[in-house]
Amino acid sequence: MKKSKKIVIKLGSSLLTNKKGGVNKSVLKNVVKDIVWLLNSKKEVIVVSSGAISLGKGKLNLNNDLTLNESQAVAARGQIELMTAWQNEFKKHKKQVAQILLSPSDIKNKKSSNNAMATLKNLLNFNCVPIINENDTTSTDEIKFGDNDILAAQIAKLVQADHLILLSNVDGLYKEPPKNNKNDDLVLEVRSINKKIKDMAGTASKLGKGGMISKIKAAEICMKFKCSVIITSGLKESPIKSLSNKKTKSTKFIIKS
Repeated sequence: MKKSKKIVIKLGSSLLTNKKGGVNKSVLKNVVKDIVWLLNSKKEVIVVSSGAISLGKGKLNLNNDLTLNESQAVAARGQIELMTAWQNEFKKHKKQVAQILLSPSDIKNKKSSNNAMATLKNLLNFNCVPIINENDTTSTDEIKFGDNDILAAQIAKLVQADHLILLSNVDGLYKEPPKNNKNDDLVLEVRSINKKIKDMAGTASKLGKGGMISKIKAAEICMKFKCSVIITSGLKESPIKSLSNKKTKSTKFIIKS
């Protein structure tokens, strides 16, 4: 990532929130520390963060499955907690953040996407870290972006990012679901996304191993416009900075030169 100028980093709900419905403070602390390292290295960073619904359920003491309308209401409550957590952690490093909520129609509509791009550009110029989430409250039919993996890819495309980093609760894409924490079946590099790769993601996803199907779809979007993608665990002490170490476990989607 040395030559990369613009990087999009995405965190999912299962990584950012804990079982009690609160923020996973150790994950947030480590990720923010690494983002600050990137910023100090003159990189532009955009964060795509899930977690509003999970945090909202925690605050409202809800344990049951939710309807679409209930999820939208819960997300409105949780979004406050989510942004407060990001703001407080970045404040420790004297960095400012801004909230952006986008729906699928915002990305598809040319005028709306141009406005979003202009907003992002200005925030980066102001040295303010954009924190993006899906606008769950106004989304129709379903919460559409697949825990924001697809949204992250669309944002990367919008700003012509050099890298998309998908932080997960596993080290990357496995040929088979990992057994006994052994990483023998971790796919280290993907140069093209074919049926074999998609089948691997399907197996992993059914067993709850990081929602790999949506991550593969995100990588597929990015590779078409020459944006490299890395899937790695966000549970490490330095999940982003450690990627410069070849021994760090991850799946890298390599762009053909």
